[in-house]
Amino acid sequence: MTEKGVKELQRELKAAEMRQRAEQREVVTKNRDYSMYAGPEPGQERNTHPGTRDIPDVITMPKKRPLKKENIPW
Repeated sequence: MTEKGVKELQRELKAAEMRQRAEQREVVTKNRDYSMYAGPEPGQERNTHPGTRDIPDVITMPKKRPLKKENIPW
């Protein structure tokens, strides 16, 4: 057997990767979930952050307010 050079091996590897990607692109999967509900799971509750009064000895910064003017760099 003849030994292949580095460039030849790189070409073969690249060709194999391109073939593999082409095979994956050809596969079409269908989503059969036609449920009407869109959003979090029905049994899942929304987690709320505890307030400052719920945790003793904690001082938090006030919530940031949106700027009243645009961000003009000059």
